Amino acid sequence: MFLNLPLLGMVSRYALNQIATEYECVSYADIDSSCCGCVMRSTHGLSCACELARYVVGSIPLSVIHMFL
Repeated sequence: MFLNLPLLGMVSRYALNQIATEYECVSYADIDSSCCGCVMRSTHGLSCACELARYVVGSIPLSVIHMFL
């Protein structure tokens, strides 16, 4: 499971769990970004797999997470 420590205490557990689930799809999105569909971004305001692929090296910025989650 992917834990982004700067987000702990700043983002709900639900959002962190959704990000962790989406993070598991990053390897597929790296190969074919068209398979992502960006559903998490459009429905939940959370980073989708193709966006998370950009943050694998660093941490996920708080600014990319919808403020109501």
